[in-house]
Amino acid sequence: MIPQKQKIILDGTVLGMAIDNKLARTGIYFVIKNLCDSLIIRNDLEFKILTPVELRKKMISFYSNHQFKECLNLTNVKFGKEKINFIMPFHPARQDLYNIPESNIFQIVYDFSVHFCPELKGSNISFEKSILKSLNSKSHVLCISQKTRTDLLSISNIEPNKVGVFYPGLRNDFDKENDIEIDINKFLNIPRNSKYILCLSTLEPRKNLKTSLKIFEKIILNFNSNNLYLVLAGAKGWDKIDEQINSFPNNIKRKIIITGYVDDNVVYHLYKSSLCFLYPSFYEGFGLPPLEAMAAGTPVIISNRGSLSEIFGKATKVFDPHDINGMTSKIHDLYLNLRKRDEEANKLKKFSKLFTWKKSSEEIIKFINQF
Repeated sequence: MIPQKQKIILDGTVLGMAIDNKLARTGIYFVIKNLCDSLIIRNDLEFKILTPVELRKKMISFYSNHQFKECLNLTNVKFGKEKINFIMPFHPARQDLYNIPESNIFQIVYDFSVHFCPELKGSNISFEKSILKSLNSKSHVLCISQKTRTDLLSISNIEPNKVGVFYPGLRNDFDKENDIEIDINKFLNIPRNSKYILCLSTLEPRKNLKTSLKIFEKIILNFNSNNLYLVLAGAKGWDKIDEQINSFPNNIKRKIIITGYVDDNVVYHLYKSSLCFLYPSFYEGFGLPPLEAMAAGTPVIISNRGSLSEIFGKATKVFDPHDINGMTSKIHDLYLNLRKRDEEANKLKKFSKLFTWKKSSEEIIKFINQF
């Protein structure tokens, strides 16, 4: 007797939003896209993508020549008559999904940064509250780290056995970007013999960019680092750093480069060519940028907040997000000793290979199969 396949339907809202809006191609988008790529090739699943009404035509047109095409066709799905597992990869489930008989809801939760980060007090907490409010007796949750799971259990009444953990993997196409030749110094408009510290994220307060700027100021003022630059890459968010940058003397200010959003085919080369990746974030549910930097062979300087020490503590040293002296010393050491940097790079590349989407999807399906 042929075993019946698990039926999984994933909410494709974020995929639809990213079709014509590059700014929507954040870490969460890549989690969802790579999860879909991994689930669609499994022989033990019948995988579908739920299309929001307002995005349906756009998604069908965009994925007309893609393997997702068949996943968008829900004609033969017997809602209410067969067991269906709905995965909500970002937005909370609407009540009508909970009302479907024979269904389970699996909500992916990334972090509760506003709840648990004192530096973000006063920030918009509504989305985190909407996730908590949506959880009920039919809910199951997949957290992207043990830290996120612990935080969720401390602020909700959901049963612990209904909360699982999976670690996201490295982007499936990340290494392929190495095949494209890009002159990064020319792209950044900096001299050929220059080095740069890279910060890559949406420019928002949680990323602690003000500390990154203080670190760079300290390096330039205290050390002979004339050919060192700071690159702030990523979509413009809501962090007000212009005033801090403008307060610097010209010899520092002119060495700070703000790129804005960077296309995917450039990101790998930004990581690979940088002296190091600086990420003193106040809170992360996982931390895909440090993982990508490691995969490119770039040393990372990260904080000990959120899940960062849980995920990366065995591979690199972590710092308090306010430890300007400690992070400055680490960067200066890399600047003076490129051989040491290269030795560290090999270890980090090996570590990054532990995180694959094959493993991630297996952890997710194993959890779903319990219910």
